Amino acid sequence: MKLSSKYSIIIFALFIQYSLFGQNSSSYSRFGIGDINYTFSAVRLGMGQLGVALEGKNTVDAINPAGWNNLMLTRIDFGFNYSGLFLSSNTSKTYYGKGVFNGFTFAFPISHQYGIGAAVGLIPYSNISYKVEQNFIRKSVADYNVIYEGSGGLSKLFIGSSYRLPFGLNIGASFNYYFGTMKYNSIINFNSGNNNLAEYKTTYSPFGLGSTVGIISPDFSYVFKSKDITDFRIAFATDIIGNLRTDTILTSKSTAGLDTLGLGTVTMKIPLRINAGISLRIRNDYIFTVDYMYQPWKRYSFNNHFPGDLRNASKFSAGFQYMPQYSPDLSFLEQFSWRAGLSFEQTQYLVNGIGINQYSISGGFSLPLNFANSLDVGIQYSIRGSTQSGLYKENTIKMDVDISLGELWFIRHRE
Repeated sequence: MKLSSKYSIIIFALFIQYSLFGQNSSSYSRFGIGDINYTFSAVRLGMGQLGVALEGKNTVDAINPAGWNNLMLTRIDFGFNYSGLFLSSNTSKTYYGKGVFNGFTFAFPISHQYGIGAAVGLIPYSNISYKVEQNFIRKSVADYNVIYEGSGGLSKLFIGSSYRLPFGLNIGASFNYYFGTMKYNSIINFNSGNNNLAEYKTTYSPFGLGSTVGIISPDFSYVFKSKDITDFRIAFATDIIGNLRTDTILTSKSTAGLDTLGLGTVTMKIPLRINAGISLRIRNDYIFTVDYMYQPWKRYSFNNHFPGDLRNASKFSAGFQYMPQYSPDLSFLEQFSWRAGLSFEQTQYLVNGIGINQYSISGGFSLPLNFANSLDVGIQYSIRGSTQSGLYKENTIKMDVDISLGELWFIRHRE
């Protein structure tokens, strides 16, 4: 593949990313900034979504920039996502499904000796997508129904690097730019012969800066005094987001016409996120991970207002990966990598005084295209919410498919 064609792919990815950032059809995404995307990588999705202590030798993720220290080749990863949602309440059941382009990352090694790697990418931070309908029957006035709809989300453009200190501690940081559009519609339909309709539309457009800082420890496998344990690491990472300036506009639409009710700029404050994890490698082929995430969404504010429908979020996950060492003697199937994961998430949603929790199981595999390239697939099945107290129960199937391309770049050839 020529260099010019690679840059064309990146430009193409930027265009699609901006135009097709997708929706997940979650009824709870109407609160706060919507559902949070913890990973872009299909590899990490298959292992429980986090993987803070994993080093990105064959894949790149933004959760911990210190993981870029072990890059061997220049890598370009493209992500595609499909989400299918079975939504149920006490009175109805429905299904939503949507496939979207999920983002891209581009990374390359600068110095293997000092663990210097650089990466840039455009990935989703949150998704908003819901459509809820309520019917009202009144004796004194005409019956009517209200449709609540929302779409959009927050995106993250990042650029950063990693470095290995002399005693083996890997550090990394990225500079992040957050932007997006969040649309909230309320449509009132009166069931009368006059076909009266009223629609209220609120649009938020936040933008601002932030950073991600992370560390991965040296290899501590020697403390186990076992030849089978070949690598053991501890890692921490945090996402820090500055105050996001948010352009807001409120419009109304009725049979009388379209009217702008409000226009201005306010401040959105998103709390920092803390991630911690460990990774254990056995006989070089087997990797186990355990991770924890915490984000105090009670501190989220919009225009100095703290919503009462959010709580502090946390997530526990455990993952496994079998990744055979490359050998030309292996058959095609023997070169596959396999993954599995479990997770429990206390989401940030607090609806009618009830906290919404999520339980997930995941898996995946990598299909080798050649020594450096692969097709990575991650699948997650999750359950959250319930049909009690007027809530919704969501059974979600999420599938991420990544195309990971690796080549040697920036190598001076002899003439």
